[in-house]
Amino acid sequence: MRRLSAAIGLILAAFVSAPALALHNHLEKSTPAADELVAQSPKEIRLWFAEKVDPKFSSITLMRADSSKVEIGKTHGTDDPKSIAAAVPAALISGKYLIRWRSAGDDGHAVRGTFAFSVK
Repeated sequence: MRRLSAAIGLILAAFVSAPALALHNHLEKSTPAADELVAQSPKEIRLWFAEKVDPKFSSITLMRADSSKVEIGKTHGTDDPKSIAAAVPAALISGKYLIRWRSAGDDGHAVRGTFAFSVK
């Protein structure tokens, strides 16, 4: 009986905590997109999230495949409250790049991620 009660408790805990995890902000799309092969260097990196983001607590970092940093503009808000962006002032040469991002939504919870794209 104790094992059955413990099993039911674990199952209930999983169902209760799963929706809470889904409440945190997350990246919905980007330009350039994850794993995209772009024909020319982007002039801007733009990220869209599921919720409003606070640009003060957000950052975008661009790195080459060898992990060296590429200088880009300061991360800023856009006309869409669910979006942040950073200018790419110099043309990127052909190759693979990584975008590392960090942001916080209305709940104050920090979210972060990394994805790659390539320039033809």
